[in-house]
Amino acid sequence: MLSVIVPVYNVEKYLHRCVDSILKQTYPDFELILVDDGSPDQCPQICDEYARKDPRVKVIHKPNGGLVSARNAGILASRGDYICYVDSDDWADENMLQFVHDTLAKSPVPLDMVLFAAHDVFKDHMGETVNHVPEGYYDRERLEKEVFPRLIVDDRNGLYAGCIQAHTWDKACRRELQVKCYTRDERIRVFTDVPMTYECLLNCQNIYVCNQHLYYYNRTNEGSIRAKSKENLLTKSFYYLTDYMQQHMRGVSPAIDRQLNEFPVALIIRTGKWHAKSAPSFREAVRRMKGVLQESDLLSLVSVKGLPLIPKILILLFKLRLYSFTMLLFAVKVRMEAAKS
Repeated sequence: MLSVIVPVYNVEKYLHRCVDSILKQTYPDFELILVDDGSPDQCPQICDEYARKDPRVKVIHKPNGGLVSARNAGILASRGDYICYVDSDDWADENMLQFVHDTLAKSPVPLDMVLFAAHDVFKDHMGETVNHVPEGYYDRERLEKEVFPRLIVDDRNGLYAGCIQAHTWDKACRRELQVKCYTRDERIRVFTDVPMTYECLLNCQNIYVCNQHLYYYNRTNEGSIRAKSKENLLTKSFYYLTDYMQQHMRGVSPAIDRQLNEFPVALIIRTGKWHAKSAPSFREAVRRMKGVLQESDLLSLVSVKGLPLIPKILILLFKLRLYSFTMLLFAVKVRMEAAKS
């Protein structure tokens, strides 16, 4: 049996579409766990209505604790051999669970995780979210050789997202692995998929990767965590996130240790560029960047040792509190990129 976990908070506009897409799956042997995270709208009542109509639906009502807290409640209450996730403003292809089941059934080895792809749904067009590794089976040796060196951060041309998407919703994961690797620090309120996804992957022995599009990722919800955090402002939650990752994933390999150091650097650089581009004045960009760096305390978790040259210079300048000069470099970079486009 499969377990499908849906954290629910303030999404009454989207919830029916989400739940209906799961209950209409072509593969019927699953439980659906709706975790009402203290939602202030009509979502609690909608969840209860589904539970009365379909015995596969289980509802958990809890005080608001954030997405990590809601997922954890679902994981600990689940009974399936594997767990899938659907965000409550998204929806699933009707064959998603059938694909997961069939992949597990025909695999020559027991699988810890099945990865697939998603449609990105915008207001006027469709995109895609895929994993940037070849499709197929990966045992531990192949994971360590081909995936782990660029799992979290790809530094081949700057510092960019790694080769495996960190989302929870484009994967099915063995429940016992989820119970081992679920995120314990519920203060993390940003990039909430990242720590659990990567910790699980680092503990996998066998996975299967396929870029078949089986999920619909709703990019139109301006109230989502992703939409609200698109500016990537460095709050204290980013410190909790980075510190948690470093504590729970460090020591797997030198490559992973390097990426755990580069991950917050990429966040800082992205934020610097954002403020250089969006602030109404240079002075305001400096003020904002200084504020978020001091609030997040991310620099305390970063070592300049081993960083590529340009990120090393930028981080070193920030550590020396040369905010104006560093933001001037970001402003120049933003103008150069604008001129090229």
